[in-house]
Formats: sequence, C-alpha cells, structure tokens
Amino acid sequence: MAFCFKKKESIAKAIRRLTCERVENALECLEDCGHAEAIHCARKDIKKVRAVLRLVQTEIVKKEFRRLTSLLRKAANLLAVPRDAYIKAKTLRDLARHFKGQLAPGALRGIRAELRNAFDEEMKRFGREKTGRRVERILRRVAKQLERLDVNGKGWKALSPGVRAAYSQGRCAYQRVLKDSSPGNLHDWRKSVKDLWYQVTLLRPVWPEQMDAIAGELESLGECLGDDHDLVVLQHAVEKLCKGDRNARELEILNGLTEQRHRELRDAAGALGARFYAEKPSMFCNRLARYWRTWRHEKEFVARAADTT
Repeated sequence: MAFCFKKKESIAKAIRRLTCERVENALECLEDCGHAEAIHCARKDIKKVRAVLRLVQTEIVKKEFRRLTSLLRKAANLLAVPRDAYIKAKTLRDLARHFKGQLAPGALRGIRAELRNAFDEEMKRFGREKTGRRVERILRRVAKQLERLDVNGKGWKALSPGVRAAYSQGRCAYQRVLKDSSPGNLHDWRKSVKDLWYQVTLLRPVWPEQMDAIAGELESLGECLGDDHDLVVLQHAVEKLCKGDRNARELEILNGLTEQRHRELRDAAGALGARFYAEKPSMFCNRLARYWRTWRHEKEFVARAADTT
C-alpha cells in the first residue's frame, strides 16, 4: 500500500498501518538477505518506521517510544556493516562514472578489487553469523508492539510538533554547516532532511502537486548530503585497506577526485538549503496545516460553495 495518509483514517490507525507495513516490507526484503540490495532496502524501511514514530513522538508514551526506537536502531545497526560494504563499492563506481573523462581505463582497479574483496567477506560473515535471522526476530517483536501502539492525538495537532521539529532541526543543522561544514555536521543535517522527506511523503494526498514539489527539493538535498557522506565513508575505508605503499598512486588519485566531488555536492546542498529553509518553522508548519485541514474538510467546503450558488 502507498506510504501516505488516508483521508478517512484516524491518526492512530494510520500510524499503526504505516509502521506495520514498513516492518512487513523489511521482513520480505530479508527473505533475500543473501543480496546486499535487499539488506539496503530493509534498512531503509526501518528508517521510515523511525521517521513515522518521530512524527507523532509527543503523542506516544515516552517509555513505549524509547523501547520501539531502541529495537529499531539495534536492527538497523545489525544491517549496517554489509550495507556499508555495498555502498562503498557503489560509491566508487559512481565516482568513477562522474569523472569518466578524467580517468584512464582501469585507473582504480586495485582499489576496486580491495573493496570487492571486503564486500564479499562481509556478506559471508553476515550469512555465517545468521545476522539476518537476528534482525527478523527483532522486527517481529517490533511488529507486535506496533499493532497495539497507542497514539493519543488527533488530526493536525498530533502531527504538527513532529513536522515542526524535523524542519527546525534541519534548519538549525543547515546554519551550523554554514559555519562549520565538518562531516559530522553534514551528516546530522542529512538525518533531519531524511526525516522531513519521509514525513512530507506521508502528506502527499493533502495536495499532491505542492507536496511533490516539497518532497522533490528534500530528495535532491538528501541525495547531495547522502552522496557526500558516502564519499567520507569510502575515503576512510580505502585508507585502511591501502596501508603502507599498497595502491598509493590510486589512493592519491581517489583523494583528488573525492575532494573535487565534495566541493560540488556541498555547493549544491548549500544552494538547496538556502532556498528550502528560507521560511521560518512556524510559517512552514502553518502552510502544511492549511493544506491538511482543507483536505480533511474538502467535502464540507464543496457543499458550502454549492449552497452559495
């Protein structure tokens, strides 16, 4: 089913449905956990569940929220190592493709081989230690708790604090990055952007054209920040794999390309952030509140308009 709210559905029922669907989807992905893409997809679904819960965090008993998010974080962490090994190899391929005109054929062959070997080892370890089974058990436990999750609030009042928090956190993170564009600050910004992106996606039915435009900006910003973070992870991994003089020339080439790509991605993210966070949090939330309330009472407004004609 679509990852979005329904007009006739209460907030509590919607949150239970949306989170349970994502957990079920993650479990289906893990049936094929011999493939890194499936592990990556399962981890993304877990992150979506966490974003949905953060959206209504103020309406969930604190103890229950902490218990659920702790289990979800544990599941995501167990999937992180094979996912990261997959992303490192993919990031190198994407980087080489981006700078195709500047690289001789086979220029990074040695580093590619190192990453491929590391990836194969992590996938073997993942299977040997039956990590996928552990994650499945955690997610089934989470699913049972989500089925009976109590969400107290109703309507926009239940959603507003979460939307405002995600937007405010992203705006503050953007302002920190303007002063200090360290990898840690950029990664924190990315996490806030992803949360808000998932939440805006949930709100798509309230006004598809407007919400698609907002989601599109957030997706582009998230991709820039995500690609930048993946490059940081790639650099650290390659430096460990290429200790001493092994692949020293390739490492020098890679570092040069990575630094150039960092500048491109961070410039693009800065431009997107300046435009997206031009609104104050209150203005952004009030705008979405109007969309939501119009959508929820659309038939009422239509009836009133018909009575006046």
